[in-house]
Amino acid sequence: MSRGSAAEDADVSLYLHAELLPNIRQITLYISPPQTPALTGIQPEIQLSGSRKAVTVTLQQPFDHVSETIKLPTRVSDATWRTLNAKTAPSAPSKPGQSTSSSHDYSFRMQIDPSEQALAPRDELTDDHVPWTAADMSSSTRIRCRACGTAFLNESILQESSVNEGLDTHQGWVWKDLPSGNWAEMMDFWHCHKPDPHEDDAKDEATAALRIEEQNAQVKGYGASSRVEAIPGNVLIDVATFLLAESDCVGLKKSSEEESKSASTISGQRTLECEKCNSIIGMEDPSANGWRLLKANVSLNTEKDNEESWTTHSTEVIVAAQLLELIERESARRFVVHCGKTSGLLLWVFNPHLRYSNSSSGHSVNDQQAMKVFYQEKEDVDKLLAPEIGQPSPLSVEELELPSMIFQALSDTLHRSSQMLPISARKFNEWQVGMLSRFSREKGTSTLQQAHTP
Repeated sequence: MSRGSAAEDADVSLYLHAELLPNIRQITLYISPPQTPALTGIQPEIQLSGSRKAVTVTLQQPFDHVSETIKLPTRVSDATWRTLNAKTAPSAPSKPGQSTSSSHDYSFRMQIDPSEQALAPRDELTDDHVPWTAADMSSSTRIRCRACGTAFLNESILQESSVNEGLDTHQGWVWKDLPSGNWAEMMDFWHCHKPDPHEDDAKDEATAALRIEEQNAQVKGYGASSRVEAIPGNVLIDVATFLLAESDCVGLKKSSEEESKSASTISGQRTLECEKCNSIIGMEDPSANGWRLLKANVSLNTEKDNEESWTTHSTEVIVAAQLLELIERESARRFVVHCGKTSGLLLWVFNPHLRYSNSSSGHSVNDQQAMKVFYQEKEDVDKLLAPEIGQPSPLSVEELELPSMIFQALSDTLHRSSQMLPISARKFNEWQVGMLSRFSREKGTSTLQQAHTP
């Protein structure tokens, strides 16, 4: 073999990608051979494992040493043996089991085994998608900078309060989940539709009952004038942030107003930076009288006696949780995502619970969990959110404003994940196709690694 042929042979590799389609109980398998002249007429041969949970693809001679194996998202039916043993040569493009003229990808549809539960319960699709809730925390949980490890919780305050109360033990932090985003609307509805007092009730009894009700509303947080506010010694948790009192934080500094404007934080809030490495950690929240720390920019340790047990969650996992929360709350699948600028992204969450596997470097051999997202870059998001008079208004489009660094990380992830997909699966009409890893308490988090281009 010549030197040129040897070099070309060394670059020959296969790329495999499989996606579960639970509604039709099928798995789509993509095979992307390298686009080199030496492979003209060379077709892949597919073998199914004995367990019917993995496939191995091998090229024909003289490239029969090139092989790739992936595990499938679920077991396929016994009839798949006959489907995959059939001739793989395409006779027409754009059909299952055949290649497309533009990308040379092969795709196959495989039926799921009848005994496999391909459709997950609905609760699994919407619940438990938020990382780091109060249930995951303990009184000794610590928060630090993801970049340099600077601690952000002021432990001395709780220690001092314990001494003042005559206690010889550290009380620890109290972690509380904030209500869902439609909490305010629910309270407005309750106040507008409160039951009227019965006519036979005495006037003084009704007045007394109303007074008690108003007091309870303020104490329990469902009064019309009540609002979320940071409480010293408590960490309030929502989907994307931790809300703390300013006095409970150390190692943080407020940025200047000019720096905050350039950082494009939500609603012009001043950013909070790590005192050691100057990384943006969160933002000031005057309405809640506290500071919000971004989950994507910190790491947590929930084990008091294990200094090495620090966990993090990627930006895409946090944003995916925000999108899932909006899907559950607003029943919308299309979102205008921006960072306060005129440009942004139009997202269509096509599949909020995708199971897939592929042969990208760095990926686990097991199937991954993600959201399949169609997206478009938009130069003027205001036209989508507030169209001009006489222009059609988009239906069921929700707005999601993100800090600029979170938005940029989201955009980069979508573009990177799109490059990871087979060429024939990267576009759907005018939409680009990408994926966002999502959190699941059953399987933990899966993170999309560096893109692999077939």
